[in-house]
Amino acid sequence: ISVSLRTYGTVTQQPTRERIGMELRFEHGNFDDARIVRTRVFMEEQGFQDEFDDIDDDPRTIHVTLYDANALVGCARTFPDPDRPDQPGRWVFGRLAVLPEARRGGFGAALLAESERLAREAGATEMHLHAQCRVTPFYERMGYAQYGPVELDEHVEHIWMEKLLDETGGRG
Repeated sequence: ISVSLRTYGTVTQQPTRERIGMELRFEHGNFDDARIVRTRVFMEEQGFQDEFDDIDDDPRTIHVTLYDANALVGCARTFPDPDRPDQPGRWVFGRLAVLPEARRGGFGAALLAESERLAREAGATEMHLHAQCRVTPFYERMGYAQYGPVELDEHVEHIWMEKLLDETGGRG
């Protein structure tokens, strides 16, 4: 027997011309919808072969999906760092994906902020992510700093980035 837990939230961001009058909704734990977005963005659009892993099935992993006027627009996930079990406050963010037709609407930033909030509620004090190098400016605007060497994840260059979290969600 499996139980699917869904909770709902709202985005707290400054309204833009595009956002006025739009209804945004998060779901937590809807892996079926996250799978749709990740398959389309990472596998079909970007050519990744190995998109899904055991982390997806870990009960500590938080899958976040975002809907705009009830239409699925994006997803992300966050989880305690499995390589650092001695550091329970260290979490990893990843698999941020927004469908092509929904990009440039602030959805990526909303998904990241919601994921950070949920991780903080679960005890995270720092967030790490393995960013595609082409999108590091986005994460830098969100308070992340690069560390370590550039690495290939399949055929795409990635680099590790980190951010300290505090109670208000800012840089610690």
